[in-house]
Amino acid sequence: MEGRTDGQAVKASPDRFVAMLAMAEKGACLLIDVRKPEEYRAERIEGARNVPVDSLRTDLGELDRDTPLLVYCKVGKRRVKAVDQLHEMGFHQITVLDGGIEALKTFHKR
Repeated sequence: MEGRTDGQAVKASPDRFVAMLAMAEKGACLLIDVRKPEEYRAERIEGARNVPVDSLRTDLGELDRDTPLLVYCKVGKRRVKAVDQLHEMGFHQITVLDGGIEALKTFHKR
């Protein structure tokens, strides 16, 4: 299922998110993992940039606000804070992985 979260981002199901990863591979968008560095080191989506939610403002401050963003966390809680911050920073093309990396792992087990 794909839809709006709170009006600031599009929520993508794991299968839709996987399809969108090709855009990140081509450089058409930025894939961002907003979890802590130790979580990122333990498991991640190939090609993701680790920008912990508390570092978004400093780490992405110079990024073009028209850059489409694909955002994920573990289960979806931190993405809410991340989307709020990214929206406040002026980003408007934000897609989030519904259910986080845990949902993606379940999707791949099918």
